[in-house]
Amino acid sequence: MKKNFSALFAVFLFILLTGCQSKVNDPLDFSGENKNWSANITLYSAKSDKETALINLNYLGNQIESIGDFGISLENSNNKNGIGIRDVRLDKEGKFKEKIEVDTDKKMNTSDPLVLTVEWNDKSEDIVLKAQ
Repeated sequence: MKKNFSALFAVFLFILLTGCQSKVNDPLDFSGENKNWSANITLYSAKSDKETALINLNYLGNQIESIGDFGISLENSNNKNGIGIRDVRLDKEGKFKEKIEVDTDKKMNTSDPLVLTVEWNDKSEDIVLKAQ
């Protein structure tokens, strides 16, 4: 009886630990929208101090050609771990998609909102990205 209980407990513990471990590596999705832009960012764990960020940015206006070169920066709610990309262009559908590696700490791995700033033609707009 003790052997069966020990074996059952070991299986239960293994399942519990395996389930908890997989959640640590699940990607975090953030999205938001403002007047001119919508954005979605997915963070994937890469290494203990790095993550891969997949950035999807969409221009919501009708004059895509008026945007030209633009820049974006991303920061967490504590203004830490910012990344920046400069001199990029939208595709012909008004979309920008890029995958970049980011140095992070545990604060970036939370569900705190992120702030994505888009700068173009002497204009700047912040998009608050909330965890999904």
